[in-house]
Amino acid sequence: MGFKKMNRYTGNPWDKQLDESADQFRAFVIYRDAEPKISAEKVGESCGKGKGWGEQLCSAKNWVERRDLWAEYQGKLIVEELARGIPKMRKIHADLSTSILLKATKGLQALNEQEMSARDIAILVDTAMKNERLSRGEPTELTEGKTETNINGRLSVAADPFEGLTTEELREYIHARKSE
Repeated sequence: MGFKKMNRYTGNPWDKQLDESADQFRAFVIYRDAEPKISAEKVGESCGKGKGWGEQLCSAKNWVERRDLWAEYQGKLIVEELARGIPKMRKIHADLSTSILLKATKGLQALNEQEMSARDIAILVDTAMKNERLSRGEPTELTEGKTETNINGRLSVAADPFEGLTTEELREYIHARKSE
């Protein structure tokens, strides 16, 4: 009993076409996947068929367009994969920032005021809070009544909110925050 030949055509231009032999498709795959790109002429030579064979197939089987569509498809897959990773990344960053805030809070409560300046502590807390907000997709800065969210994942501090305060004023600020 003979087996019926199965076609594996999926409708994608980068897959084997119904009118394409196995050798022709192998040649196209070499052309499609070559990095850096190679000419159809070189594909023909690498397959032992001669330059003309590769050039003829390239034209007859639309290799250039098929390779371009393949590259576009691969690009979309990469973008989709990156997009799927964003929620996981945000959760990891939020959890890490929360952990830092918890440790900073414990450290503040146990810290001898002589070991670290109040300014250092305030900057640490401010940075951790901004990182947590950023990882949760919340705004990190309010400007002129408009909310701006940093979506590229970079944290920037435009100005030091504690600049100009004396050490004593910073200590009072931290003490007041602990009491809240």
